[in-house]
Amino acid sequence: MECFAQGSYMELDYEHEAFNQIRFKTEFAKRKCKVVVPHVLEEFTSRRVITSEWVNGTKLVDAPREQIRQLIPVGVELFLTQLLDIGAFHADPHPANLFVTPEGELCLLDFGLCVDVDECSRHALVSAIVNLLSGDFDSLIGEDCKKLGFLPHDMDVTELKPI
Repeated sequence: MECFAQGSYMELDYEHEAFNQIRFKTEFAKRKCKVVVPHVLEEFTSRRVITSEWVNGTKLVDAPREQIRQLIPVGVELFLTQLLDIGAFHADPHPANLFVTPEGELCLLDFGLCVDVDECSRHALVSAIVNLLSGDFDSLIGEDCKKLGFLPHDMDVTELKPI
């Protein structure tokens, strides 16, 4: 409950949101990510008001299916970059926060709810992805799920492992 309350409070602090938006815009630009993040007008932003550039677009969910299909790899790369490289991620990617610009680019909005991912968790996520893709379910369940906190460290996972 405390985590929810803190997240809710931080989402209403627009200086914090502006900081996140600037941070992600900068980090994405460094990595040449194919995403639009609106520029924050800091001189017109306060704790109660955030002002950023206007971006024309359509909600991703309302875009043509073919355009959505083309943007799926962009979205996957974007969120893996956040989790595994930047060490922080946009934790509120619902349909009103994902737009497609008239140029066909993905636009990410509303940086009020962002979460940092510590280095240990990033390494565990990489390990989990590698083990999942390589079919090493014993390591995925027996090690990675425990490191990520999905399962207690002392849990016997024998019955959870696939046959």
